[in-house]
Amino acid sequence: MLSIGGWTWSNNFAAAASTATTRSTFAKSAVTLMKDWGFDGIDIDWEYPAACGLGCGTPADRDNFTALLAEFRRQLDAVRPGLLLTVAVGAGIDKIRPTNPAAYHRHLDFINVMTYDFHGAWAGITNHHTALFHSPADPSTGDAALYNSNDAIEAYLQRGVPAAKLNLGVGFYGRGWTGVARTNNGLYQSGRPAAGKYEAGIEDWKVLKNLGWPVYTDPLAQATWLYDGNTFWSVDTPEMLGRKMAYVKAQGLGGAFFWEFSGDDAQGTLVNSVSSGLK
Repeated sequence: MLSIGGWTWSNNFAAAASTATTRSTFAKSAVTLMKDWGFDGIDIDWEYPAACGLGCGTPADRDNFTALLAEFRRQLDAVRPGLLLTVAVGAGIDKIRPTNPAAYHRHLDFINVMTYDFHGAWAGITNHHTALFHSPADPSTGDAALYNSNDAIEAYLQRGVPAAKLNLGVGFYGRGWTGVARTNNGLYQSGRPAAGKYEAGIEDWKVLKNLGWPVYTDPLAQATWLYDGNTFWSVDTPEMLGRKMAYVKAQGLGGAFFWEFSGDDAQGTLVNSVSSGLK
């Protein structure tokens, strides 16, 4: 599938979705490219309509997002039935609340809920970046208190999205802090961004697994982290992915997806954990 947008390239979505004419032109160009390359459909990754990513949207994005998806659906169906239309969507309630999932899901084959990056080293307090559930011990307040996978999925279900259209997101990387005190094995403690290959505060699973550090599990949040007494990495282990896939099946979700292949090790440990957990 051809995915359009992403964190870095979402600022122009609002203009492209703003009128019937711009929506039609945008969809036509994307569908033409999709056909030329022989893809099976299109994924829209607008981060985020009517909310803030690198830039912030406006209330008009709410209905324009739905109208944009309707136009893409119309043009895809005109090419041939069965072409896919999907979206990647925010998992924070502050990203969900301003949109209208009850209306826009009708145009989609499935929805990838990006249930990761809930917390990271941009904040000065360690926390789980992809927890499955809320923990009463989490010091987060306001909307951030709902930054976990289950609350995200429930928010979409409560807004009328069928469970079978929802896919749970998995991160093949960790979020990290350093200079972290030993209290609570480093969880919910002050810290600064840890060194990482791509940028400070982020590192691939394939690197983190070789550190040999102690692994800790939060039984309430259903989340794991690595901690050596100074540096803290929030990252899913293969065992934790098994628990998440059990959640996917118990909730009747459509499946799971991950970001992204290069974070896994050469043996495909994480993708195999996802695959075996969904069987």
